Amino acid sequence: MLVRTLIVFLLFSCSLKADQNDARLEDLFKILSKTESDVQINEVTSSIWDIWHETNDPSIEADFYRGLESMRTGDLLMAVAFFTRVIDKNPNFAEGWNKRATVYYMLGKFDASMMDIHETLKLEPRHFGAMDGMGLIFIHLEQFDKAIDIYDQMLKIFPNNSSTKQKKEMLINRSSESA
Repeated sequence: MLVRTLIVFLLFSCSLKADQNDARLEDLFKILSKTESDVQINEVTSSIWDIWHETNDPSIEADFYRGLESMRTGDLLMAVAFFTRVIDKNPNFAEGWNKRATVYYMLGKFDASMMDIHETLKLEPRHFGAMDGMGLIFIHLEQFDKAIDIYDQMLKIFPNNSSTKQKKEMLINRSSESA
């Protein structure tokens, strides 16, 4: 209950700068590193995602949400176009890069996805969504040791995340079977 109250307080406290530079993120990441319950981990990560999606610019926000809607409806090329516009307008908005990386992944364009993931992580080194995307690419390429390294990095952010632990364990088993 205390964690939920703290999250609500952090989300509704005034922030002059949203996105990956938002001051509320520090406290949320501190909570995330200590949280043990999967329910609470999901609440905190959801709050982080909400902040990462904030743009504080109506023109960027319109293109960003059009990109999300294009993803939802499966119009992936249109989604790439919208997220490219977001990046062109604000190349320092990490979530624009991350969303375009996701769409490139969905299109099977792993090199382009990986380039955008690197841009995302330059801007927000704690971006667990981008890290997970990188891990999925490494799995697809059967580079299991690299994927394990990525999931190790993610576990530094949320050490008690059971989903990430399971992915890592599955990869360790898979890697040892193929050796």
